[in-house]
Amino acid sequence: MEKKIFEPFKVKDIVFMALLSAVALCTASVMAIVAHIYIYGLAQLVTAFQFAFFSSIALMKVRKVGTLFIFGLFTGLFELFMAPVMFISSVLTALLLECIVVLLFRNYKNSLLPVFIASALIIPATMPFNLLYYRLFSQEMWDLFFASGFKVLSIVFILGSVLVGSLGSLLGIKVSNELLKAGVLKQ
Repeated sequence: MEKKIFEPFKVKDIVFMALLSAVALCTASVMAIVAHIYIYGLAQLVTAFQFAFFSSIALMKVRKVGTLFIFGLFTGLFELFMAPVMFISSVLTALLLECIVVLLFRNYKNSLLPVFIASALIIPATMPFNLLYYRLFSQEMWDLFFASGFKVLSIVFILGSVLVGSLGSLLGIKVSNELLKAGVLKQ
């Protein structure tokens, strides 16, 4: 008998993801410090750890396809009030990462690798969607970031966000494993 790719969510799963996405948003409020420094990738560098950490915990507890999308949707709903681009990029990134996990791994249950990849890239993978949004819908933001050309520092921040996201994901998986062993976190 073949296992299903998509499994239904329980109410407790949705509540857990909502709580973790709220905590991720609260801890990511440090982005306000750099919000008006227009170097592309800086905001992602500052928030990559928190989102990777909390999304990996969500994925470790709720090992179902769609978990990351729901996490991204919850965070995106709050981000919508701050900036539409944040909502669009969060939801599209979560959807894209879910598709990648399904195509490459079928689910999150068989290995820690899909949990790591999806949670580590939840913030860095928003950057292409942000670029596209700025180019198509917000010339003002495009000019703020790129009027003087693509800054070399942006490359450092983009790579840094991938590294910081990877660190957050690894730590989230480690903390989740310890909580699972202790019986505090139940699947």
